[in-house]
Amino acid sequence: MGTTAWRYDAKPLWRDEFYTLATAVRGWSVMLRGLRVTDAGLGPWYALMHPWVRVSQDEAWLRLPGAVATVVAVVVVAACARRLLDPVAGAAAGVVCTVLPVLVDHSQEARPYPLVVASVTVTAYALLRDRERPRTRWWVLWTGAATAAAALHVLSGAPAVAALIAVVLLQPARAPRRRVLLGAAFPALASFAMVAVGFSQAPDRIGDDFPVLSRTLGLWHSAAGGRAALVVVAVLCAVGLTAWSRRTDRGGRRFGPVFVTAWIAAPVLANAGSAWGGQLFEPRYSTAAAPGLAVLCGAGVAVLARGRGPRSSGAPRWRSVGAGLAVTLLVATQVPHLAQVRRQAYVVDDMPSLARDLAADVRPGDAVVYLGNTTRPMARYYLPPGLGLQDVLLRSDPAGSTSIGGDEVPEDERLASLGGFRRVWLVGVRLNDPWDVAFASSTTAAHLHRTMAFQEDRGQLRVELWAGPGAP
Repeated sequence: MGTTAWRYDAKPLWRDEFYTLATAVRGWSVMLRGLRVTDAGLGPWYALMHPWVRVSQDEAWLRLPGAVATVVAVVVVAACARRLLDPVAGAAAGVVCTVLPVLVDHSQEARPYPLVVASVTVTAYALLRDRERPRTRWWVLWTGAATAAAALHVLSGAPAVAALIAVVLLQPARAPRRRVLLGAAFPALASFAMVAVGFSQAPDRIGDDFPVLSRTLGLWHSAAGGRAALVVVAVLCAVGLTAWSRRTDRGGRRFGPVFVTAWIAAPVLANAGSAWGGQLFEPRYSTAAAPGLAVLCGAGVAVLARGRGPRSSGAPRWRSVGAGLAVTLLVATQVPHLAQVRRQAYVVDDMPSLARDLAADVRPGDAVVYLGNTTRPMARYYLPPGLGLQDVLLRSDPAGSTSIGGDEVPEDERLASLGGFRRVWLVGVRLNDPWDVAFASSTTAAHLHRTMAFQEDRGQLRVELWAGPGAP
């Protein structure tokens, strides 16, 4: 809880969070109309946030679901490791989970990833309980959590819960397979629906030259904040997996290692498979693997604490000291990344600073051109009222448009729209391609008969002032 609360509201919202806000704040009909065009794969997330943003649009309020979900995930991870192994593993897994970079990075964001992690973790725990002693409440819990995970993110939550359910189907213990299959039908339906929607909107997003293998191997940064941390994590996982595979645990011989290994592998393989299929790849799409990794690290610590003998054998004092040192070393090597992330002034977009730059030099009657889909919502959120900026290219406000950035006048009309303004501000996101290429019609209209009088970069945002002859 402390790592999530530390500098909780220190950073401004960045563009992905504005996508959440700008989509969820609109009325149901407008939001659904927009989701038919783009980002329908996250439709359940926006629907969940729709009533939430109606209460408040404050940064702390928007991020609260993710922060609470992160705390829940840590607690349930500890319970999973305790269930599969012992209290030492549970405590260690909980500690490890709090400092994993991929969870640290997203625990303070208004995005679905913390909720996906929590849903997957609750699925794992309820599956373990229902497998050992079938009860309706556990079946309802894991079915609901798995469906939520699959609906919230088909590339992260759906593969993780599918893998967990598959392992239980192979070794169902006391749970009838029909019971497991019935529960699996709900997340399966949600997954198929999300896949169908995603493919209908986003065919072939990644080119053939995308380095799938190297990017997949680079996911180690999600588990370790540096090479030293990677060594500690790798050693603990190797020790835990090796020793765990040689003993009979509470789930039966090798059930636990297979359960956790599948948990870790499924989101990573799904991410890589998506890239190989020309769709999407992002490190954050593998966040659902993080709790499984924490459990495996906890297993390694438990091995160090008790040795390879049965659980009832007394552990020498040096083993307990070694286990404590291992956890301390892991935390110590992960803390620099945690501190770096928490101390950042912004994620990638420093819109508050850019808004101050703009407000300091704007003149009443200046025109402004927003470049990028999320730029207009970001600017409106942070710019002070009453500046007198003329958003002349806006034809349809974002509140009633299918696009969160609003609809603008046709490209062939932009030159005429800006022709009467002596000063034109360009505000937008810096891309791989220069603005003259990515937003040619808007920049050409702004540059005509004007020269650049001001330019400033704030993170990945840029503001430029183009002024005509004699303009102040």
